[in-house]
Amino acid sequence: MMRKKSRQAPSSSSSPDSMQGMQDMQGMLRSNPLGDITAENDKKMLNEAFVATGDFRTLIESDDRTVVVGRRGTGKSALFIQLQKHWERDKQVVVLSFAPEDSEIIGFRSLMKPFSESFTLSRAATRLLWRYALLMEIASYIAGSYKTSSLVDRDHFLREHLDRWAGFKGSFLTKCRKIAKEFLTNDSCEEAVGDLSGNLDLESVEEKVLDLLGAAKRKIVVLMDRLDEGYEPDAIGIGIIAGLAYAAIELNKKSEYIRPIVFLRDNIYRALAKEDPDYSRNIEGQVIRLHWDWAQLLILATGRLKVSFDLHMEKDQRVWDRCTAGDLQGREGFKKCLQFTLYRPRDLLSLLNEAFFCAARQSRSTAIVSDLEYAAQSISLARLEDLWKEYQRIFPAIQIATSCFKDGEPELLAKSALLKIGTAFEEIEVSGDHAALAEARILHPSGLLQSLYSVGFLGVHDSSSSSYSFCHDGRTPDKGFSDNDKILIHPCYWLGLNLSKNALAEGEAEEINDEYDIKVQSTTPEIRSTKIGQVIAQLDKIPPGREGDREFEVWCLETLKIVFAAHLINIQAHPNGAAIQRRDIVGTNNEKSQFWRRVFADYRSRQVVFDAKNYSDMGPDEYRQLQSYLIGNYGKLGFIITRDSDEHLLAGRDLDWVREIYQGHGALIIKLSAKFLCKLLQKLRSPEKHDAVDKQMNSLLDIYERNYLSMKSTSGRKQKKQISPTVS
Repeated sequence: MMRKKSRQAPSSSSSPDSMQGMQDMQGMLRSNPLGDITAENDKKMLNEAFVATGDFRTLIESDDRTVVVGRRGTGKSALFIQLQKHWERDKQVVVLSFAPEDSEIIGFRSLMKPFSESFTLSRAATRLLWRYALLMEIASYIAGSYKTSSLVDRDHFLREHLDRWAGFKGSFLTKCRKIAKEFLTNDSCEEAVGDLSGNLDLESVEEKVLDLLGAAKRKIVVLMDRLDEGYEPDAIGIGIIAGLAYAAIELNKKSEYIRPIVFLRDNIYRALAKEDPDYSRNIEGQVIRLHWDWAQLLILATGRLKVSFDLHMEKDQRVWDRCTAGDLQGREGFKKCLQFTLYRPRDLLSLLNEAFFCAARQSRSTAIVSDLEYAAQSISLARLEDLWKEYQRIFPAIQIATSCFKDGEPELLAKSALLKIGTAFEEIEVSGDHAALAEARILHPSGLLQSLYSVGFLGVHDSSSSSYSFCHDGRTPDKGFSDNDKILIHPCYWLGLNLSKNALAEGEAEEINDEYDIKVQSTTPEIRSTKIGQVIAQLDKIPPGREGDREFEVWCLETLKIVFAAHLINIQAHPNGAAIQRRDIVGTNNEKSQFWRRVFADYRSRQVVFDAKNYSDMGPDEYRQLQSYLIGNYGKLGFIITRDSDEHLLAGRDLDWVREIYQGHGALIIKLSAKFLCKLLQKLRSPEKHDAVDKQMNSLLDIYERNYLSMKSTSGRKQKKQISPTVS
């Protein structure tokens, strides 16, 4: 297909097929014609155009699958609703559904904090708690039904447990948390887990509830969905999900009257499979994975078209051909649509809704290829812009870092990607965006590449599975990228970036594992913290004195570039190396922050000098040398970087020389210790605190002007004392 260079809608060269067709298309302007499988306002569409796939038939006709796994947008929630409706029509079946809010999961997580270091303990504790809670919910239903309540009333042991369960107000998980709170506060986690089953009387409760179900001859279906709410991919989060899966599988095996089904998103399931050493033995055989092929997706699309346009044709292909024109007709025409998707219902419905909307605006009752391409590009651009908005605050360089891949190839080697990101640095330098520039200087191209992986923008080729894997749990790769690693930009951004390839070929969608979480609020700061920690740690490896002179100067240069990103541009070491007065490090003050505007206004320093000294004791020679540099564009303010323990001036030494040079030559020299620069680096661990450095520097300059320069001379005193007004 041709590249799409703009977002202009296709022209209205086609006329309406019929007046009725036009009315149908105009109606689409008011709402999505095909609906969205998860939206509340599309329940009618879901009811009338649900596709009873083989997966659906398997779940209702057999009891040997307990865990349903699907990628984002593959119809898990639709399946949950339809299974619920199917079993509710059977008067001998009771349906209990469970779909927690994120606040419930978060509250439950708080109970498990003592197990944060052990997945095994977390899984063991939650497995017992889930079993008990599910049994209590089942028993509560039996006790609440007038036909079976007498069965419970005769059992004082079970009645006691039910009264305690009912005594706690709140949701299913809230009750579970409040009961468990009594038994999981032991100092020994292992002991608490070991005693939990006995404290809950779990074996006796289970035996009595199963007997009750046999006597009542009622089948209980328990549907559990939305378990990704409040989920975090750590030992507790994965342990909670694993515990639920184990509890559901065990109850399913123990009684023909209990049919639990757990719905899991693919990223959570993969994390569970990776973390649980017993996964293949206990869980793998209980899983059904949702899968859509082109024929099922055609049934889905045409079923919704029938409802939307009140069509009464039987054959799906005829319905499709009635609603499309030109190259979109026929089986191959439908497959053209799938090239822009990952064979997921949600992708397809979004694409077709936008395409039919475009056709209606052009007064056409049928969609054509140009509508499809416009829709695909529009959606791709929207997703790219959403990515920027989502992460701008915590990943300030994301827009520039992603835009550097425009007009290129979607598949490339890591070394080529690093070169592209390297060229983006120049654009960041010019942009004057302090936060983005600081990000780029902290992370370097390799760190930015890892960050792009962590937000799901690009994936890495997995040689073991011969597929591309996109970040699915908010983590960065276990290792850095090697030059020859193959990477792929996520297909949903291809059109938005105008890449050389704009759609997936048939079969390629199955090679994409794209189940990733938008969870980068912690990931990117972790990368920043790691990089900043590496810079700070490097200082301790540099020996003071002549031996480490060169290394210290390089460290100062790198640190200054990060700390004063965008506020000082073109920071260089020895920019006038051949001159008589060779200055160590110089940066251009572009007055982009309050502190640096103040420096230029008060001291006329356009070119700012930093003199790096890899030792502690400064004497008059060091101060006078720096003062000699402060002429012309270098203004009347300079910085001397030392290995002192802090930035405060010493009475009788530093203080007198700073005051003498200021009073005699009108020049101000500010001492910056390497430790003080490390403190500034620490302030940058969060990109949201990019102005913290400016505040620190303003406070330091205030101390010099208000305190140090107004103090009386301390020369002649035998004892040297630090003068240390506080810099917060």
